[in-house]
Amino acid sequence: MFGFSKIRSWQSWVLLVALAFLAMTPLQAASAAELPAAQASFATNQEALDYYMDLVEKLDVTTAMGKSVFYSGLGNRKLAEQFAAAEDKTTLEMTPGGRYLDDLKLFEKDSPLKPEQAVRVWSRLSQRYAEQSAGDVFCFVAGARPTGVFTTVELPELKKNIKIGVIYNVSRL
Repeated sequence: MFGFSKIRSWQSWVLLVALAFLAMTPLQAASAAELPAAQASFATNQEALDYYMDLVEKLDVTTAMGKSVFYSGLGNRKLAEQFAAAEDKTTLEMTPGGRYLDDLKLFEKDSPLKPEQAVRVWSRLSQRYAEQSAGDVFCFVAGARPTGVFTTVELPELKKNIKIGVIYNVSRL
């Protein structure tokens, strides 16, 4: 028969394990069913920006440990996606949230956002992707612009993320 102290230490252990699990589990992101089916219409660019900045906080950009792949620079998206598909890894656009935002074509002519606003929206989603990444990450960034999203948003976030192992710079497959 357990004494009170043994039960209490067992309960404490279970509580610690549960808290550790919750700390490692991302907040529940919006499921595909909860997302708007089509691009909304807006009275102003600012209204559109406010809407999309709120939306990116709800999009699911989670990946498993050691599965994150980043890219920047001409032709690197294709290389990163080929690598990710072959190695069971994930680029931002392969996550449910990244795919959803990519499908909105926010940089296209018909977008409700100005190009610089679309950059802000994608920058925030990219930052969230880097924040949740863990383990080793792979970066296809040959030719990346010094002022691009990878250099100014993702890389600084990866460097301060204590869950990151090695940041591999892959120049080609």
